[in-house]
Amino acid sequence: MAETIYNCLTNSHDAFSAGTYVGAPDEPEGQLLSDLFKNDSSFFEVMESHGMNLRNNLTKKLLPEMLDQYDVVVSMAEEPFIPEFLKNNRRVIWWDIKNPNPAPPGFFKSTYDKLDELIRELIKIQKDTNL
Repeated sequence: MAETIYNCLTNSHDAFSAGTYVGAPDEPEGQLLSDLFKNDSSFFEVMESHGMNLRNNLTKKLLPEMLDQYDVVVSMAEEPFIPEFLKNNRRVIWWDIKNPNPAPPGFFKSTYDKLDELIRELIKIQKDTNL
């Protein structure tokens, strides 16, 4: 969600999303988001109401070497799914975005709104500091 919002707001492909839990035995890498959210279309409805289609996106696992490719890394990982390589990395910004399963009604809309606000703030900081 955050990758797509950032890239849409900046008209770029600068953001990249990867998960810390992806690759676990019960969540293999490379799953289609449309398969992960097949029982709750509200995720897609929220994104599509803003002109963003994520149905064909694939899940990706965050690897330590990926951090070196970016000036800023935003993490929304929750314990116990925070890998050691993220914990003390100077590039990491921590955002408190919950990831309940199952998601309660209205969750994806409120999450979109919160991410949109945080991402707009990040973009402003990037412009102000030339990041």
